[in-house]
Amino acid sequence: MAAAQVWLDHTFALVHGEDGDGRRKAVAEWTRRHVDPEWADFSLTVCAEGCPWPEVMAALQEAAPLGAEARTVIVPVADNLFTRAKELPGAVKALLEKPPQGVNLLLVAWNTLPAAPGKALGAKPWTDWTKAGRILKVGALEALEIPGFIEAEARRLGLSLQGAASTLLAQRQGGNPGLLKRALEVLDLLAEDRRVTEDMVDQVTFRLAEQKAFAWSGAWQKGDAASALKALRGALEDGDEPLMMLGQARREVDRLLRYAEAQAAGLKGAELTSALGLSPKQAFLLDGYRNAYEKLKPKGVKGLLGRLNQCERDLKGMALSRSEAPLLDLTLSLCRAWGR
Repeated sequence: MAAAQVWLDHTFALVHGEDGDGRRKAVAEWTRRHVDPEWADFSLTVCAEGCPWPEVMAALQEAAPLGAEARTVIVPVADNLFTRAKELPGAVKALLEKPPQGVNLLLVAWNTLPAAPGKALGAKPWTDWTKAGRILKVGALEALEIPGFIEAEARRLGLSLQGAASTLLAQRQGGNPGLLKRALEVLDLLAEDRRVTEDMVDQVTFRLAEQKAFAWSGAWQKGDAASALKALRGALEDGDEPLMMLGQARREVDRLLRYAEAQAAGLKGAELTSALGLSPKQAFLLDGYRNAYEKLKPKGVKGLLGRLNQCERDLKGMALSRSEAPLLDLTLSLCRAWGR
């Protein structure tokens, strides 16, 4: 907590980590500390998500309005600014090393940025920022911290965790504080007698992950880009594994490929349904694959598969990009493919 107070005092600061609740709280507290609400409309600039350094620099160079103590710039999703530590522009590095008076900057990264040598926070000026207390991490809890966190939240809600319920919850949800809180809030509604069993934890944690994945895939299968991006953002903010989301997409694209092969083979009716791995009761799903195939044609289906494979390489760290952009781009491609 003391470190957080020191961090709040800095006019140039960075907050990073997967704890969405902690991140939002930190941003709100920092903003209250450095932005005069009477001048917020004129002195506060919120950059676009994923904006490049030139846009950040341009916002910082704008003059503060008369009467305002300082101009404040917030970059709400700044993960892309840390993808290539060695390529930090000289002008940006100089600014970060010696922050000027009369301007405030808050960088917000949704993922935990690595601090090993050669990584995002492993070189100057970020190492100096760490020593000065300019960087606040709100990432996952350490393994030894998770049981205590679960027990404390359960007591706050008046829940009694039975048997190995606490251990199972930790195994299923990991150390993301926001995700653990949400799971316990659902259990709070489910446990009428205030006792939480292992079966209840199993039911709730399965549904939490599956519902978000299905909400995402269901949205892009309707061509609803806004809802798909919202579902994706919510899942990533809660710390869900991106590869789990990707697996959902791969299953659907794989069925689309099998539909293309079945069409080439002239399969129809029950044979077509079986070729896609669908049961007779799921035959109604064929319309979605049929519409997507007729829209994309074989060349487009192969192109969609290529985007899926590229996204997987990015998420596994086999490509240059380590940002969320590939998954966002894939979401829009899936929306265009399935949308009517």
